[in-house]
Amino acid sequence: MTAPVTTSGPRILVVDDNDDNRYTLTMYLDLEGYQHVVTANDGEEAVALLEIEPFDLVLLDVMMPRLDGFGVLAWLKAKGRLHHLPVIMISAQNEIENVVSCIELGAVDYLTKPFNKVLLRARLGASLEKKRLRDQMRVHLARLERELDAARALQMGMVPQSFPAPGAAFPWDIHASIAPALEVGGDLYDVFRAPNGDLCFFIGDVSGKGMPAALFMARTKSLIRVVTELTAREVPPDPAAIITRVNAELCDGNDSVMFVTLFFGVLSPGGMLSYCNAGHNPPYRIAGRSITPLVEAASLVLGVEPSVAYRTAHAELAPGEGLFLYTDGVTEAVNAVDEPLGEARLEAALAGVTSTSSAMVATVAADLAAFVRDAPRSDDIAMLALRRIPAALGA
Repeated sequence: MTAPVTTSGPRILVVDDNDDNRYTLTMYLDLEGYQHVVTANDGEEAVALLEIEPFDLVLLDVMMPRLDGFGVLAWLKAKGRLHHLPVIMISAQNEIENVVSCIELGAVDYLTKPFNKVLLRARLGASLEKKRLRDQMRVHLARLERELDAARALQMGMVPQSFPAPGAAFPWDIHASIAPALEVGGDLYDVFRAPNGDLCFFIGDVSGKGMPAALFMARTKSLIRVVTELTAREVPPDPAAIITRVNAELCDGNDSVMFVTLFFGVLSPGGMLSYCNAGHNPPYRIAGRSITPLVEAASLVLGVEPSVAYRTAHAELAPGEGLFLYTDGVTEAVNAVDEPLGEARLEAALAGVTSTSSAMVATVAADLAAFVRDAPRSDDIAMLALRRIPAALGA
């Protein structure tokens, strides 16, 4: 077994129990410009080297004492190394059936004895080029994964994950959850206080998925906050006025023709609800076991037509009543037989919850998980529940 080489360039391991074969191969490799070649006399020496040294390619004999080529391939496969390390089998003409078995185990090619210099050059070059491209792709994917992880963390930081405890100063019980189908997604929600103390909240769903949807989501969220702050300093927030201004801004320069469905509401401490719906799933009003969709004030999605006239609808929430807002990833989630959850199942889940907002979200999430089971998820999912607390709790 020759000493390992630490210089740069492709590192090749030649494994053969025949001295003449090893010499011939190393001579050919040297003539082809491969200067970093290590040899092993059998499979056991090869495994010992592979345990401690990195290689770019292995030339592996099939039939050897102690540990043959099958054994080395099985070891590499068990270690998960065959995805990254090309192995070319070395065989005699009468060992082709064994070579086929080795390729089925994970070898990428083979060379027959006596060695043909043209074939050796071609197969070494092709295998090393494929490895180089795979290595580049792996580095690129690792970088993308790190960037997507960072983007996911930033996106999760943009939506509130915790809310003040309900009481006299904050007479609302709030809970929410969001789960992108990919690392980042286009669902969004937010809850914040207007300058006059009213509670503003919204939930939305951007067209598409991934990074473009996430960026459009971030723009939408920022615009709603800024426009609400600017237009509601002296008067209570008007959802239609706010959404009309936000829509005009989203339409400006929207060359990619992205859009967002959105439900925006304003809730006063006394329970007066004002809201505007821009093409979003109607939220549910929860009053005990009564589940009623808020279907008024429905209009076009945001980002498509700047001249849309949105309007505000009103309702009043009694103490103990609440709202459940969601994106279509909830009702359109499918099970193993491609059956969607649908509104009826969602309403049945909500009818069984009469306590807190967190219980509302948790119950729907549990029912959704039980319905979908192992079926792949293709859409983002966001849920937001609000409940006006009974007067006695706010005292």
